[in-house]
Amino acid sequence: YRLPRGILGREVEIIEKAGGSIVYNTRIGKDKTFDDLWHDGYKAIFVASGSHESKEMMVDGEKEGYQGFIHGVKFLRDVSLGKEVYKGKKAVIVGGGNVAIDCVRTMLRLGYTDVNLLYRRSRKEMPADAVEIEDAEKEGVKFHFLTLPKRIIAENGKVKAIECLRMEL
Repeated sequence: YRLPRGILGREVEIIEKAGGSIVYNTRIGKDKTFDDLWHDGYKAIFVASGSHESKEMMVDGEKEGYQGFIHGVKFLRDVSLGKEVYKGKKAVIVGGGNVAIDCVRTMLRLGYTDVNLLYRRSRKEMPADAVEIEDAEKEGVKFHFLTLPKRIIAENGKVKAIECLRMEL
């Protein structure tokens, strides 16, 4: 929802018409070096690697492979690539950054009806963009501030609940 493929394609066209080029799936330092790029005639280089790994929560049950548990970055990547993702009605997302907000808003678009975000600090400390937080609230995401997951509770290999601690600033 954040950047539909059609808009992204149009932006790529604009960059290319302006004389720029975009090189995908290239590892700087392995596939190409900066010296290689300068030698190829580039006059400016912008490297946009993105974050491809989620932070671990360091809670009991996180590494058990329970059905219904997935790290945010992987979830967003799978949705973007059109892969099948776990579907349900209720979701709990942990975090206060833009990845967490992207996850809750994406889950609403996938049909989840009870979407909750847990954040260990208050709204004031959330690093996500303020407009994204506001839009998520308007869309129906339930925010639980000063809440820290302690363990994931599973039944028959499937996430059933999350035990949390109430925090104080």
